[in-house]
Amino acid sequence: MHFRASRRLCGATKRLRLPAPSWPWSSPLWRTICICCRLRPRRSIRWITMKMVPKMLSPLVKDWAPKAFIISFKLETDPSIVIDRARNALEVYRHQVVVANSLESRHSSVVILTKDSETKILLSEEEVEKGIDIEEKIVSDLQSRHTAFIHDN
Repeated sequence: MHFRASRRLCGATKRLRLPAPSWPWSSPLWRTICICCRLRPRRSIRWITMKMVPKMLSPLVKDWAPKAFIISFKLETDPSIVIDRARNALEVYRHQVVVANSLESRHSSVVILTKDSETKILLSEEEVEKGIDIEEKIVSDLQSRHTAFIHDN
């Protein structure tokens, strides 16, 4: 897929014309996206080659390791959609666990979702002051879930 940079608009931006099929939020025609001129600010035409990366979670769950304990991660910028997106991932991919959080609170708050449960993991102010990472609590929780999964299957 090739994209062509159009004329210089100002000292800080250039615009790329992108074909619509590669961007779900774009119109049926073309979508214009601004990029910073500091990326080699020349007046010549630039080409950017992009390739789609396939989603690997679906074949992992269905074909490669259908009996494995599979965890995915969902990070969203909008806190109001985190849980819905995580639940959707569980339904679509049919794996065991989604660790979900929002960008603004990712160091102190996480929700671990399964098809039957929703567990919030929070760091207290004391834990933050002591320098405890939320990852320690996430790993501990996931380890116990994995152990239970092994015993049940």
